[in-house]
Amino acid sequence: MRSIRVSDEVWDAIAAKGRFGETEDDVLRRVFGVEGPLETTSAPSVPVPALRSQRQRPWHAVTRMSADVSGDQLVVSFATGRRKSFPLPKQTDLDGIRRVRTEAVQWAKSNGASSGQEDAVKKALTTNGYHVRGPRS
Repeated sequence: MRSIRVSDEVWDAIAAKGRFGETEDDVLRRVFGVEGPLETTSAPSVPVPALRSQRQRPWHAVTRMSADVSGDQLVVSFATGRRKSFPLPKQTDLDGIRRVRTEAVQWAKSNGASSGQEDAVKKALTTNGYHVRGPRS
């Protein structure tokens, strides 16, 4: 396997052509019609869409995640097998809901969740009536 240096504009173009979970090599093989066995390395490259700056957190999902309310539990799980349940308070316990939401989002973030996946954790709660603000008057 070889390494190349590309400009930010070329990197962004590769990212724009990328699909969920693809590496740069996958994108270039598809775009150029290159067939054959994929080369692998011990350290896979960053899945695309690529980051514009290596210092930023990914804005795209690298691993599938789901967040659902099941009974009195918020269940957050990743396709990698990582899973955690969070006991839910009563729907009127705003401080309790806030604590669970913060803990669940932090856990998801520590497992590589994108900002959109963090929002999905929050949405799972609000969709099921667990709001951190009281009813609007």
